[in-house]
Amino acid sequence: MNIYTIIEILKHTEQRGVELLIDALIIGIEIGRKNLQNHQKIAQIVGSLSNLKHGIDFSFSSPFLRDEIFDRVLNKNEKLEDILMNVQQQCQEKYQLQQQQTNNCNICSQSIENNSEKKFIAACQHQFHKQCVENVLAQGFNIRIGFKCPICGQSTFKEDIEYQLKANNNFKTSCCPTPQCKKYFSYIGQEIYRCSECEKKYCLKCQSQNHPINECKTDIKTATFEMGDNYKECPKCKLWVKQLEDEKILYCLCKYTFCFGCGNKDGNCNCNKDYKILQSLTKGFFQMIQ
Repeated sequence: MNIYTIIEILKHTEQRGVELLIDALIIGIEIGRKNLQNHQKIAQIVGSLSNLKHGIDFSFSSPFLRDEIFDRVLNKNEKLEDILMNVQQQCQEKYQLQQQQTNNCNICSQSIENNSEKKFIAACQHQFHKQCVENVLAQGFNIRIGFKCPICGQSTFKEDIEYQLKANNNFKTSCCPTPQCKKYFSYIGQEIYRCSECEKKYCLKCQSQNHPINECKTDIKTATFEMGDNYKECPKCKLWVKQLEDEKILYCLCKYTFCFGCGNKDGNCNCNKDYKILQSLTKGFFQMIQ
């Protein structure tokens, strides 16, 4: 077996940091014990570990389950493949029990009202409360993979998620923070926004352009980003300026004014031609009645 091929396969556990090292160690032990003797077997185990991760992320499985599994491999010399197969079977039995209760969330087992604003139906037809999967939906948006069902592992594409979210009467889109960019996106709690049009990456948490992971800017206090918020990055100082009541000209704290539509200084652009005429007429009217 090729070590580099094994490393590439291991990436698909979707773990990071210490958790990824633990997965690599356990698989390495199983290879050493000759329980895993080809790339196909390793890929199957990695797929099972990935499904286990999603089950834990959704609280469908106990967060201590991984520790129990790895303890059995390390200290009881049980085969990882057999343990994971047994865990999968138990999850299926749990799911079948839930299916007997119609219209219940596949995570919390509580009833879901027949209301599109509260229900999320995956491509595999498993259904959830939106609040039960909100964080994972946001993660899917961040890394462009959509939603991976914790029950069966089937993926729901990002576009399908967006379609269901827009069925919510309260759904609103937000604009890309790049001054010249016309792109709008769906905000559902994600911290990172990558624009497919201008190809810039923004942190919505600290309202800044790309920075290293977990190193948000703390020197400037920012408002919490919410659905429907429209911010543009000031071309001069890079602070974010929020659009209020569909205003066409934005006023930054650094005293720089610019067009919401194209970022042009003072709004001297075709975007605001009609707005400037209206503004001039309004000013003239008030001067006449004074």
